[in-house]
Amino acid sequence: MATSIVSNYDQFLIDGRLQIVFDMETGDPDDFVTLLFLLGHPLVYLKAVTIVPGTPDQIGFIRYVLNRFNRNDLPLGVFDMNAKPALSKFHLKIYENETIEESRNALDGSQVLLTHCNEQTILICGGPLKNVAKAIQTGEFRLGRLVAQGGFAGDNIVPKEKRLDKFQGRITCPTFNLNADSIGAQIVLNYNGIKEKYFVSKNVCHGVIYTRETHNQLKKVKDQSQSLEEIYHVMSVYLDRPGKKGKAFHDPLAACCAIDLSIGKWQDVKLYMDKRTKEWGSILSDQPNVKIIVDYNEQKFLSTLFASHIC
Repeated sequence: MATSIVSNYDQFLIDGRLQIVFDMETGDPDDFVTLLFLLGHPLVYLKAVTIVPGTPDQIGFIRYVLNRFNRNDLPLGVFDMNAKPALSKFHLKIYENETIEESRNALDGSQVLLTHCNEQTILICGGPLKNVAKAIQTGEFRLGRLVAQGGFAGDNIVPKEKRLDKFQGRITCPTFNLNADSIGAQIVLNYNGIKEKYFVSKNVCHGVIYTRETHNQLKKVKDQSQSLEEIYHVMSVYLDRPGKKGKAFHDPLAACCAIDLSIGKWQDVKLYMDKRTKEWGSILSDQPNVKIIVDYNEQKFLSTLFASHIC
């Protein structure tokens, strides 16, 4: 039976703020919105950022944004600086009147995770788990809580009334963040040096949509902080594009759950990949490897997303 969780956050708090590291990609705008969110949330101290793959166009863009927030001190790590350019065209439209230069000023992502993650840290992963898997392979990686966006819970796990229409009848499903590095995902799932693993999976996050109504709600509070102003700007650029009525908010949901686990309802499962289809699913097991989300509280999510920020 899925349960709401009232988590003890004391182990992650220093001076009243959660110690968080964010591992991200830039193929989709919602990772970037999540970064803006974490840079300003009053309960978050963002310790470090890592990027997949971490190309010079990505590094330059993220460094530009960190500079806007006066967070040049933030350690920035990458997986493969020499991969093909990975910054989406949409990101270039966000600050189109600014000159943003490419950069190679970044550290090895696995080393950043090894340095800044510990049992008092929450790691939020919005992309493929390449940096985390590489850190794990050193044998020295330790983490208090992982909140990863990815995975799938099907009809065998999700109550009928909570299933999204698009996933009705499915037990397994492809999931980008895990399929992009399935070996790395298995390394993470099998690793015992992470105390808690929460997966915010597509059976729920594909139903979390930032709409024009959401945008109007944000407009009322955006002047409370730089962080909310920047999110409003990004989503204004997005919604101004022809045919755009809303945007799935996968990673912001994961980040909000990392701050308040009671936003979600969670089921202990064994998350697995079907070797034949390469699709991912979940089964009930006496030896679960994760807690997976099966439902969420929309009002709690929005309250956390639009919390009065500090920046």
